[in-house]
Amino acid sequence: MKRFLTFLSLSFAFTAFGQNEAEFLHGFGYDYSIGVPRNGSGQLFIGNGLGYVPRYVKPVGDNLSYGIALPVGASFVQSMVSGAGALGVNYALCAEIHAGMGSTQRSSNRLGAFFGLGLGSYDLYYIDIYGTTRDSHYGPYVQAGFRLPYYGQDLTVVLSNWRGMNPNNGRSQVFSLKLIYEFY
Repeated sequence: MKRFLTFLSLSFAFTAFGQNEAEFLHGFGYDYSIGVPRNGSGQLFIGNGLGYVPRYVKPVGDNLSYGIALPVGASFVQSMVSGAGALGVNYALCAEIHAGMGSTQRSSNRLGAFFGLGLGSYDLYYIDIYGTTRDSHYGPYVQAGFRLPYYGQDLTVVLSNWRGMNPNNGRSQVFSLKLIYEFY
């Protein structure tokens, strides 16, 4: 059994690396986020902002690829508890697998999907007369989404989740809905 699994993994690796050259793809768009605390010490917040998603993919055929993405963004955030405003900065590094539309530059499908796992952070910077306070929501990052054509432009709809591991902010989770216009 070990020989079979070794042979299977080596053949997949040689097939994947023997295919097309790696590609750089990216997109830009809108980001709507909600931070939900797991206990009473955290603050519920809502943010609106912009996001940029560069990704480096390795094609496995025309309609399948895997790669690495670095989604980053900035948002204007408001706490629903205290009403305080803040600047939200989010970033992550995740490994992804893409299928269909947008998986490669040569994909001819009219619909695509993807899934990614990694690590990331959603940091809030509260600025007042006493200085700047940073509230970080770092931890595992998950994103999933689909791509479809929208008036001649490729649109990606992404649902992201930062699962906070910071005990100082109640270990909140941040959910984000992103609408990204793709540039190939």
